[in-house]
Amino acid sequence: MKITVLGFYGPFPAPYGATSGYIVEDEDTHILLDCGSGVISRYQRYYDLNELKHVILSHLHSDHMSDMLVLRYALDILRARGTVNGPVNVYCPATPENVLEELKFKDVFKIHTINEETVLNIGEIEISFKKMNHPVETYAVKMKKGDKIFVYSADTVYTEELIALAEGADLLLCDGNFLTGMQGPHMTAAEAAEIAKKAGCKKLILTHLSPLISIKDYYDEAKKVFENTEIARDFEVYVI
Repeated sequence: MKITVLGFYGPFPAPYGATSGYIVEDEDTHILLDCGSGVISRYQRYYDLNELKHVILSHLHSDHMSDMLVLRYALDILRARGTVNGPVNVYCPATPENVLEELKFKDVFKIHTINEETVLNIGEIEISFKKMNHPVETYAVKMKKGDKIFVYSADTVYTEELIALAEGADLLLCDGNFLTGMQGPHMTAAEAAEIAKKAGCKKLILTHLSPLISIKDYYDEAKKVFENTEIARDFEVYVI
């Protein structure tokens, strides 16, 4: 599997940046994982919009799905021109209901709601979900192919549920929005590193970073806890 970073900021981007969005690729399959502000523009560096078949939204906060609201216009126009056939599969939580309703635009998306019982098989990737602790319904995502495991935390405070999900992961892409001492609905860099350490992950990538906090401060805090830590960067590619 190959993971490409399209955006890593949250809850708003730095200049020239984008919020949460990643492409997961395996052979002839690719999945757009979250679709925040600026992601659709960056997605088109790699694929035409008519190649998009699968989108997974970890939750329906704007910094993780706002570009879906412009993608729906693009798909409607492309469908009218005959360059898009059929809806794009979107896998997402059922709530908040008012946000989900915004995605039901001229049936350009085929909505599949997810929960902890959901298991998807897209290409050769098996995908499962674990509910996280965040103000709206939010799911961490586990992708597995053979013995290779990729886990995306989505947004959450520190939770033992994520340790169990990420056990033995080759790559943990983890919310580390805060630094120690900050309060709110996200983990600190140190807590993300603690999750990676306890789960026995091979590599930690910190993501969902605030443009108001120094990248060095994030890195220094996490690396004290978990040595094999990196910071998400625009267009960085990770292969597992």
